[in-house]
Amino acid sequence: MKRKMKCPRCGKRAFDISPLPRERVEVELKCPNCHKFVQVPCNKDSCMDDDKKGGDMMR
Repeated sequence: MKRKMKCPRCGKRAFDISPLPRERVEVELKCPNCHKFVQVPCNKDSCMDDDKKGGDMMR
């Protein structure tokens, strides 16, 4: 099951990961929504699946 990871800056969907790694991993990327470079820790706290109030809305 893919997990949706949210941007720590804007709170919208940044990327998907499957499965969550057991060790500590941080992904650095340019957010496709706010266009800022961010570091997203790949842990349960950064998942949008648990937090349904993210910015993943269809337009």
